[in-house]
Amino acid sequence: MHTPSTALAELMQQYLHCPVPADALQLIATGASGRSIMRADLAQACGVLGIYWTADRADNASFVPAARGLAAAGVRVPEVLCTADYGQGRGACLVRDLGSTDLLSLKSAPWPIRKAAYAKALQALIPLHRLQPDWELQPGFDSAMYRWEQSYFAEHLIGRHLGMDSAVFTAHPALQQMADELAALPRVPVHRDCQSQNIMLHEGQAWLIDFQGMRPGRAEYDIASLIYDPYMDFSAQESAELLALYSELNGSAPDPHILAACAMQRLMQALGAFANIGHNQHKEWYLNLIPTGLRKLRQVAAAVPADSPYTQVATWLLNVV
Repeated sequence: MHTPSTALAELMQQYLHCPVPADALQLIATGASGRSIMRADLAQACGVLGIYWTADRADNASFVPAARGLAAAGVRVPEVLCTADYGQGRGACLVRDLGSTDLLSLKSAPWPIRKAAYAKALQALIPLHRLQPDWELQPGFDSAMYRWEQSYFAEHLIGRHLGMDSAVFTAHPALQQMADELAALPRVPVHRDCQSQNIMLHEGQAWLIDFQGMRPGRAEYDIASLIYDPYMDFSAQESAELLALYSELNGSAPDPHILAACAMQRLMQALGAFANIGHNQHKEWYLNLIPTGLRKLRQVAAAVPADSPYTQVATWLLNVV
C-alpha cells in the first residue's frame, strides 16, 4: 500500500519526467482529515504541490472535481495538474503551488495591508457564491447540520472545556428555532471553512484552498468566518470596516440578522473544534485560540439588536459563556 510520500513521489516523477525520491518530499500540512500535503525539495519540482488523501473524511475525494469546477467558473483556486486513484477512497493529485503566504501570515501587519489583502479575499468569494455548480457538492446546510454545530460546541467547549452541563445548553428551544429558520432560507455554494489559513496570497491575488467541503448554505456563513476569524482577532472596528468593504464589493449588504446568526453558528463550530482538537487530539496549541474565539462570540452576541429573531440565542450564549 502506498504511503503519502511514496504515492506523491511516484506521481511527481511521472508528471515531471525526472527522478523524485520519496525522502525529498517535505510534509507541509496534515491533520485528522486524512489528507497530507507535500512539497519536493528539488529544483525541478518548484511550483508543484502534492496532495494525498484517504477515505477518512467523505469530502476528501471532492477536492479535484471542486477545483476543476471552480477554475472553469473563474474562481481562483490551485490548478490541478494530474491525479491518481488508488482505490478504497484513496487518491492523490498534483496542483500548482501557491507558496506559503496566507492571510494569517499578515496577522501582525499594519491594518491597511491586512485590509487590502482581505479586499482581495472577499472579492474572490463573490463569484463562488454566485455560481451554479455542475459537480456534486457535499450535503447542504440543513437544520440537522446547524444543530450538529451547536451540539459539537456544547459537547466539547461547554462540557469538556468549561465543565458545564452541555445538555442544558442544547435544550434551549431558541437554538432549534434558529437552526430551522436558517435552514429554510435560500442557499448558495459556500466554502464552509473560509478562514485565514485557507486563503493564499499569490501573484497579487487571493486564492481559495481547502474547498473540498463546499456545500449549499448561506453566503453570510463564509463572510462571518472571515471577519470574525479567531485566528486573526480583528477589532470590532476592523470587522465593521471589512463588512462595509464586502457590501461595497458585492453591491449589497448582507442581512444583519442572518449574518449575526451565521456568525454565532460559525463561532460555535470553531470553538467546538478548538476544544475537541486541543483536548482529544492533544494538540494543545488549539486551546490557546479558545479565549479569542469566546471573545468573538460574545462580541457578535452582544451586538445582536433587540428586535432580531435571534436575540434569545444571543442572550443564552452570553449567559453561558
